[in-house]
Amino acid sequence: TGFNAFWYSHHLFIIVYALFIVHGEKLYITKDWYKRTTWMYLTIPIVLYASERLIRAFRSSIEAVKILKVAVYPGNVLALHMSKPQGYKYKSGQYMFVNCAAVSPFEWHPFSITSAPGDDYLSVHIRTLGDWTRQLKTVFSEVCQPPPNGKSGLLRADYLQGENNPNFPRVLIDGPYGAPAQDYKKYEVVLLVGLGIGAA
Repeated sequence: TGFNAFWYSHHLFIIVYALFIVHGEKLYITKDWYKRTTWMYLTIPIVLYASERLIRAFRSSIEAVKILKVAVYPGNVLALHMSKPQGYKYKSGQYMFVNCAAVSPFEWHPFSITSAPGDDYLSVHIRTLGDWTRQLKTVFSEVCQPPPNGKSGLLRADYLQGENNPNFPRVLIDGPYGAPAQDYKKYEVVLLVGLGIGAA
């Protein structure tokens, strides 16, 4: 609920910009179009915002990741292991945005990448704290089963070659993005603070 209120309230800027344009076009003080300078103050922000949205849509829709493993652990932690897109490079401490259309086609949420840069897969560990994460856990739990002997997790589902595989929800990713934690090698002394779910 909190994220939705934040997300949708910030998109009210579209209405504000529309009112700016109307205000500029209805400026009766001057009849010369080139003296109506409202467009000058709106063009750059609109172009930057539209470019960022187009780049994100392009990067995330080129190749949807394939879910390789799902596990639900004690403490309401959902672990997603997914295929790594070709050429996808990241550093320890970076994060990526995750979208699941089965929950919401418009919402992108950031999560730390918990797999090592040298792994041949991507993983995130998600603590279910809000509406979106609870729904995400629900849709993935529906395709999971109690794990067989020797496998971890309360619920689990794995993608296996040549077998009947679970119908995993479609997941898109966008990233990686930088984070302060990735520069830890530059310092002689590092202070570690445990927070979040302790998986990153």
